[in-house]
Amino acid sequence: MWTVRLATYLACLGASALALSGYADFDSATGTFDLHPIDLYGAIGATGGVVSSALASLALWRGWGRK
Repeated sequence: MWTVRLATYLACLGASALALSGYADFDSATGTFDLHPIDLYGAIGATGGVVSSALASLALWRGWGRK
């Protein structure tokens, strides 16, 4: 039972984060949640840059590539 409650809380937290960041609208009068269209190509391009920078930082920190 607690897993259902936790999943509900996490879903509501995610919806709130989307609404606060401007990617969605919530109408409290009708209770509808409208998700705005997301530029998938831009999101993948930004994610690729962040992931590659994180991997390069991890490799530098761990000393990968040294003999």
